[in-house]
Amino acid sequence: MQEVDNIEALKAFEYGYLFKMIGQGYRQKYTTAGNDTRGIDVAVMMRSETAQGQPIQFVRMTSHAYVTFEQFGLFTPELAAFGHLANDRIFRRDCLEIDVTVGGVPLTLYLVHFKSMGAPRNGLDGREATMPLRIAEALAVRRIIEERFGKDHAADKRWAICGDMNDYRQRVKIEGDSFDGYRFEVVDEAQSAINVLTAGGFCENVVERRPEIDRWSFYHTRGPEERHLCQLDYILLSKALAAKNAAAVPDIIRNGQPWRTIFPSGQEVERFPRAGWDRPKASDHCPVVITLDMV
Repeated sequence: MQEVDNIEALKAFEYGYLFKMIGQGYRQKYTTAGNDTRGIDVAVMMRSETAQGQPIQFVRMTSHAYVTFEQFGLFTPELAAFGHLANDRIFRRDCLEIDVTVGGVPLTLYLVHFKSMGAPRNGLDGREATMPLRIAEALAVRRIIEERFGKDHAADKRWAICGDMNDYRQRVKIEGDSFDGYRFEVVDEAQSAINVLTAGGFCENVVERRPEIDRWSFYHTRGPEERHLCQLDYILLSKALAAKNAAAVPDIIRNGQPWRTIFPSGQEVERFPRAGWDRPKASDHCPVVITLDMV
């Protein structure tokens, strides 16, 4: 989970909402204070067992919010040009490492929320201006995993990187209007922080198992001249875990989107009750969900 105020907010969400809907809540909740000045953190909520009755047990939680560019040797002239210092912390929030066992099988989760794209700066658009920081965050996550499991063996372990990474490798440009019809064009990006993590088969973006036009988890618009759909939300599985679940295809839950979101033909969904044109909405992001075999 991203943009969590504190553990009390998670308790209120479970007790006041989830429990009333499903009866058995996500009783295990873990978060810690990261670096975001607004106080929004990453977190995990877990049930005590899987739908198949296998126990889910918490083992440990490790924060990496303290890591600096200098410590990891990631300070670059590009970062300096945007006012960052060598002793600044890398992660805008955290890379929260959580170890669990599922049915006795170990699994490590790396929860992240990378730097948002923001407004244009230094003659660059928001995505380009913040790219050096997201690349540094991605490099840091990869290093943390490689140091934990060993550089030559990390891809063979069970782990997943989850969260809002605020970057994409593709986007679906939207043109046209509701009168003459919308047109959708898939565009590949030359650069993305996601490439740092997937390079060399280190892990797999399993959302890319879906058709190109159906991978989006976010609708971006600044008016009719700038509209696109893209994937910002990820479950990246280690090479071994992805291979074990080669046939698993993730779902993207879009029912909480506001009515202003433009859906490609055939992807329309029934909105959750009370969804408005822009507000209320569940979120401007769509959850990504996958079922994995851990054996």
